[in-house]
Amino acid sequence: MTSPARPSALSSADAAALASRFALRKLGARPRLGAYTRSIWQRRDFTWELARSDAYGKNQGSYLGQLWGILKPLLQVGVFYAVFGILIDGASRGVADFLSYLVIGTFLFEFIASGLNNGGRAIASKVKLVRALEFPRAVLPISVTLTEMIMMWPALVIMLVIVMAKGHRPTWSWLLLIPAVILIYMFVLGCGFFLARVVSATPDLGNLVPIITQLARFVAGVFFSLEVMAAKFGLLGQIAIYEPFALYLRLARSAVLAEVPAGWFEWALGAGYSIIALILGYIYFWLAEARYGRD
Repeated sequence: MTSPARPSALSSADAAALASRFALRKLGARPRLGAYTRSIWQRRDFTWELARSDAYGKNQGSYLGQLWGILKPLLQVGVFYAVFGILIDGASRGVADFLSYLVIGTFLFEFIASGLNNGGRAIASKVKLVRALEFPRAVLPISVTLTEMIMMWPALVIMLVIVMAKGHRPTWSWLLLIPAVILIYMFVLGCGFFLARVVSATPDLGNLVPIITQLARFVAGVFFSLEVMAAKFGLLGQIAIYEPFALYLRLARSAVLAEVPAGWFEWALGAGYSIIALILGYIYFWLAEARYGRD
């Protein structure tokens, strides 16, 4: 009696064809960019819940809890106003309503700084989650930036209340604050993708990000008019006016303060910064998808 023939082992080509037939892929392999983007969209509810829970959990260990999201920029405004509005003569030169100018710059730059600082730690701060579950890692920088956005909205309301208390009345131009914030979000997210990959590979660089954001605060015109300062520094000053951080603050201020102009060129340049940063940052992050949590 002859024994039944044993099935032959699959060749590499047959195994690849079988995997393709059932939409299987190598564990930890980087998917194609289109499939990767679709998988992020399919997990949008998970991304939102992650962002919402992180926003709720922030500052819960303190007595004032979520109020710190508003108190921190308010305290910064108080310090900056005392230093640049009172003690340093001429720092507020060229600005008719320095307090409103300072409030808008401080509140929005706080969102930028927090988004960049926490975006850089997006992978490193959740490495256990990365190693335990299979999901597109870009969800983490997106959720971190969404967390900062959620926490920013109450602060924006307080910001506008302060501006109105200074005598500014809402006009239709105030609606331009919405696209200005969206452009800021896109730029911060794009930079967050870049920083998350860099810091994930070299954790020590994460300590440099807060230092860089602090330096950026001084060249973004948060507490003085860059237009006035630019006259003293020639070409370098003109370049500083149009660097991304300064430009986004200018767009936001122009929406609320009539004294700060911004035309189509500034809006087009701001949109260009945001789109380029988001696309390049996203692709740069995706290229290392297979390495996150494995280094």
